[in-house]
Amino acid sequence: MTLNDRYNLQKNSDLGTLKSFKILISNVKSLKDKTWGCPWQKRQSHKSLIPFLNEESSEFIDAIYEKNADNICEELGDLLLQVMLHAEIGYENKEFELNDVIKNLNKKIINRHPYIFNKKEKVSLEKSQQIWEDIKNSEKEATHIESSISKNLNKKIKNLPPRVGTDKITNVVKEYGFKWESTEQIFEKLEEEINELKEAIKSKNDLEIKNEYGDVYFTLLNLSNFLKINPESALQKTNIKFLDRFSIVEEHAGDNIKKQTPKDFQRLWQIAKQKLAGKAPKSK
Repeated sequence: MTLNDRYNLQKNSDLGTLKSFKILISNVKSLKDKTWGCPWQKRQSHKSLIPFLNEESSEFIDAIYEKNADNICEELGDLLLQVMLHAEIGYENKEFELNDVIKNLNKKIINRHPYIFNKKEKVSLEKSQQIWEDIKNSEKEATHIESSISKNLNKKIKNLPPRVGTDKITNVVKEYGFKWESTEQIFEKLEEEINELKEAIKSKNDLEIKNEYGDVYFTLLNLSNFLKINPESALQKTNIKFLDRFSIVEEHAGDNIKKQTPKDFQRLWQIAKQKLAGKAPKSK
């Protein structure tokens, strides 16, 4: 296949995509039509759609872990629908429209990759990440209105899921030098917070228990940020691992699973761990 043939194929594919996208825009507008639209869709707002955005994101992540290309494609479509619905709600509320979303994204892509769009220059992965961060920080400074870091962060995390808010806080404050130097520091802090949680539990003070649990969770999220681990992905893997082990517990316990004592479950759990690790359980 010649370079010209590949160009023509790509061009035809892009034209087909644009045609499909125009149909999608029309379909979403039909869903939201004040007279003939879907009654449920017409009632939705940015806020009311948040649970569905979370749900669709989780299903997309599941499809990636399952390595199922058909499901990945389908779930991406569901995510795209969420984007389209929010853009249409923005248009109805006279806040913004789909074109603004696309233009802002194009602007961000071009501005943050000067080595691609301003001048053709090959850069290393580390250099590209540094350029991204430098430009991102300069953009923040240009739009910075409040002098207080905490006030700005309070505004930004107000409507974010708490875990995402923690990540944003951690990333912003470390730009000002408020950051961990090592995992040892974080583990020391984690141990301190766990001890305070234990004391709160002993005192049976529900408010203190909740506060101290939040401190432990906040510190754990700081650890994941420091180690560059996605906590959602890590937890997803643990959920799957737990269920894999529990299935072996079910096999061994059979119909008597509800009759197992805590000690029985501990024994069966060790068998499951050893079996999945490829080790033969010790006989008694």
